[in-house]
Amino acid sequence: MRWGTVVLPSGAITAAFLREDGVVTVEQINKQYHTHYPSDLESIITQRLSLDVVALGKDVAALPLETVRVAAPLAHPERIVGIGLNYRDHAQDLGENVPEEPATFIKPNNTIIGPEEAIRIPPVSTRTTAEAEIALVFGQMCRDVPLGSWRDVIFGVVPVLDMTTEDILRKNPRFLTRSKGYDAFFAFGPWIVTIDELGDWTSIVIETVVNGVVKARSDLAHMTYGLDRLVAFITTAATVGATAVLSTGTPGAAVIHAGDVVEARVTSIGTLVNPVIGS
Repeated sequence: MRWGTVVLPSGAITAAFLREDGVVTVEQINKQYHTHYPSDLESIITQRLSLDVVALGKDVAALPLETVRVAAPLAHPERIVGIGLNYRDHAQDLGENVPEEPATFIKPNNTIIGPEEAIRIPPVSTRTTAEAEIALVFGQMCRDVPLGSWRDVIFGVVPVLDMTTEDILRKNPRFLTRSKGYDAFFAFGPWIVTIDELGDWTSIVIETVVNGVVKARSDLAHMTYGLDRLVAFITTAATVGATAVLSTGTPGAAVIHAGDVVEARVTSIGTLVNPVIGS
């Protein structure tokens, strides 16, 4: 199943799931059945309501996809954790050594944008990059997750574009949070694919694409730390809540400029497209 958040013609914002015939929203289900499901996807995930909502919505008439605007799936995730240098090729591109343990950072929620929303290059940067990634969305609160149980705590996966002011980062490695924390520096969507539909994740291919040209490409088998190890690592002696987003690293970044169109292409999961503008 594919879950997301959509904006209706009325301006209402509601969680929704995708069917072959269109989109079914929580707002529709509540109106048709006089139920009171929360309209935000954060609550649907945290309260573990997704299966109930889908079952009840099977007979609801779908809305045509073109009649809604697909927004970022989550406006207020519990946190956004990024993983740096998780592909050997990308580490070599930056002249960095592959870390002995996953290199993590946090992105604030002001960075969040959805599909087709504009990435904004800040005026303080002359070299901003975009990185296509796949992210995990946690489905429950967890701590000390064993390697073999990582799927049990994950709601789904979603394409990501993670931006960095590379010139600012090069000034000082302590500027990592600053270089990744600008407005509109974390795009994700369009849909979260639920974990039950994720088969052999190692065969998934990620591409960073600018103006139709593939700038970087790799499959997840070339990750230094796989999805199972990343979940185990960030939950070691640390509680992670439902709706937390774990962005798992990129096979390669691309320099972007105002006027560009950037894509994160993730096989079997989806394609995220965002234009680029100046501040």
